[in-house]
Amino acid sequence: MNSSTGVHTDFNLSKTTFLVADPKTHFRDMVQSALMSAGAKSVKHATSVEKAVETLNRYGQEINCVICDWDMGPVGGLDLLRMIRSRALPKTAPRTAVVIFTARADSAAVKIAMALDVNGIAVAPLSFEKLVKTISSALTRTWLLQQPAQYAAVPALTQAPQPEPRVHVGKEPIRAQPMAGRPSGAPDSVPKPRPAANELKNVHMCCLSDVKAGEILARDLRDKEGHLLLSTGAVLKPTILERLKGVAGGHADSYHVWVGERDDARI
Repeated sequence: MNSSTGVHTDFNLSKTTFLVADPKTHFRDMVQSALMSAGAKSVKHATSVEKAVETLNRYGQEINCVICDWDMGPVGGLDLLRMIRSRALPKTAPRTAVVIFTARADSAAVKIAMALDVNGIAVAPLSFEKLVKTISSALTRTWLLQQPAQYAAVPALTQAPQPEPRVHVGKEPIRAQPMAGRPSGAPDSVPKPRPAANELKNVHMCCLSDVKAGEILARDLRDKEGHLLLSTGAVLKPTILERLKGVAGGHADSYHVWVGERDDARI
């Protein structure tokens, strides 16, 4: 907790250099104030994606996290994210944390950002506290880096290909259970098919500790070694959440998952 500002983070930002890319001066200043109050080492600015690329081509080895608006035009934050992940910027590590900022949660853009392995999405309005928490969570998120061609192939306007529909936690498979009191052949006992990510609504990333029972996993969940723990479409029942918290080793507040709700209108 910073005694003068009240901005709190459980993640040490003292060695973290940020690049904030947005044409709006007040937004860049707001983010810088929040980050510096939370102890960030340095914050660089860019007024467009083009300027951000110039900065990354010069200082990419020093920058640990990029924060940008996805609707800057003519080149937006998703394009910058794609450049970083696909190794188009040689001085910038492809695993550099990227947080997308937006004033409107566009579901199509969220799904594309997920396919490009965005670290976090911040939806305005945000308090300093919530902004810093979102960025800190993004910096601690674990994920498996894909090949450059996979990121380059993510469609700009349509949904990216969905992962295979396997569901298990650790070594134990999860099987659909029939409804109590119903014969197994009754129509009401037939479970709904697991939805793909593009069949979910209200998709967002949150801490495991904040996941509500019944929400649906919107993206494969992997451990630090890249092993699949749980696949997209799994219903996060209380028993599964408890097992995931066990996997998190008591760090559910810093273990992040993408979740959503079933959109029955699309299934």
